[in-house]
Amino acid sequence: MTISIMLHLSGRFDVAAFREFAESRARLLGLDMTPQRMEGHEIVFLLRGAHALVGMFVMACVIGPASCVVSQWREAAA
Repeated sequence: MTISIMLHLSGRFDVAAFREFAESRARLLGLDMTPQRMEGHEIVFLLRGAHALVGMFVMACVIGPASCVVSQWREAAA
């Protein structure tokens, strides 16, 4: 099943590193990912793809690159 969600991440981000990380994971998982907000304290992505693969992307982002710390996240219907 294909879903669309908004993924809201809060924390401390090296924006360039996180964007590169997220883009590579989205490509690897075959997801459509559109950054909506990219700031040092908040990142928001619009995601579309298979339900299980979107879940994998979310978990990858929560773990993220070493230079970034996700303190909170939430998913919302897009």
